Amino acid sequence: MERWNEDELLLEASRYFSGSGFRRLFEGLREKYQSLSRLGGSITIPELTEEEAQSLEGFLQIEVKQGGKLSVTVRQINKAMERTRFAGCRLEELITMVLSDTLISNKERKTREEEEREQHFLQFERICRGTPAGRWLEGGLIKGNALNTMMMRDYNSSPDWLKEQLPVISDGLNRLPVFSDTYLRLPVFSASITGNPHYFDEGKRSLTYLLHGIHFLLGESSLPKTALEGRNELLYRAGIIKDDLYNWVLCFGVRGYDLGGQPHRGMEEYVKRRETQILTLQNLSLLKSAVPAGQQVYVVENPAVFSRLTEQKQSDFTCICSGGQLRLSVLVLLDLLAESGSIIYYSGDFDPEGLSIAQKLVSRYGDQLKLWCYETELYLKSMSSETISESRLKMLNRLTDQRLAALGALLKEYRHPGYQENIMEQFV
Repeated sequence: MERWNEDELLLEASRYFSGSGFRRLFEGLREKYQSLSRLGGSITIPELTEEEAQSLEGFLQIEVKQGGKLSVTVRQINKAMERTRFAGCRLEELITMVLSDTLISNKERKTREEEEREQHFLQFERICRGTPAGRWLEGGLIKGNALNTMMMRDYNSSPDWLKEQLPVISDGLNRLPVFSDTYLRLPVFSASITGNPHYFDEGKRSLTYLLHGIHFLLGESSLPKTALEGRNELLYRAGIIKDDLYNWVLCFGVRGYDLGGQPHRGMEEYVKRRETQILTLQNLSLLKSAVPAGQQVYVVENPAVFSRLTEQKQSDFTCICSGGQLRLSVLVLLDLLAESGSIIYYSGDFDPEGLSIAQKLVSRYGDQLKLWCYETELYLKSMSSETISESRLKMLNRLTDQRLAALGALLKEYRHPGYQENIMEQFV
């Protein structure tokens, strides 16, 4: 019976203090509890209304003016409560009833949210356990891990998106074409996973997660940065082809072998006829290996130099045109040739961009790549009157190969680029 009287007293007190005159006082009490994990300190209420001034003056038994500011401590509020017929009511319980809100500290709320989030991640990891995606998702449970940071960010900003899309992305990782030794175009792959050919389009969060998962599962040396070709290459390693028909390489004297190990008859015919051919990324995805018709592979940056070298139509000569930028198709063909044991000779322009490309190839192929026609005297012969801007010269600071760094120092000194067209006959 005693407990019933206490409940009735608490209910009556909540009705009394639910008036608008006490609303901001109890909201202030709630904020104090949230920040301190207990009731303490003082509460300030500015610009008091007439109703608030009357209600609080009667309750606290102090002078309270309309339009003024009230500062009152929790201790004062407890003492005032003891002077009323509601003495004995716990202030924490009364706050909960008046505001119809569970009284919980910020610290406790944060702890609960973290536990709920971790349980969600753990539950999904358990569902995927034993699959490639399951191995990837284990990283999402480790605080400080890149995947954990990414998942926490999206869970906090858009939890519904993460809960709905993470299973879809994981399904895509479990069904990467590389696991079945096949290639699929990106829209076809997307449609096979989600029914939407644009699900993994450029700029979407789903593509960011897919690339992160591919990087983890394939053990690539580093995640691609913002460069589109870097992302395209990572997708290609997973058996996913992006922009296959627009990604091509110009070559001469290259023999190819299909996935069954048989000579590619089309490529063989081009070699036989001593003609230049264009290979798209789609063509290259059907090759198991490639070998040069000659003993070495010569790679030049400039199409005009490529034309000059191939117009002699030598049967034992192999040449590739990089076209200035290292498109994925160029790298895939060079990878195939390097895997066959070929020695690659590369020559590019004497400018910041050209030396940077040469540095990338040196880093990628090591001793199998030889720098060709990179002598100081050739730079001086090829020099143009154009001036290199300061911003472009800064690119030379990233050169690590000693030979290229030495040429970079010359470019900084003279501030003029050198072009392959100016020393055309040197290549011949």
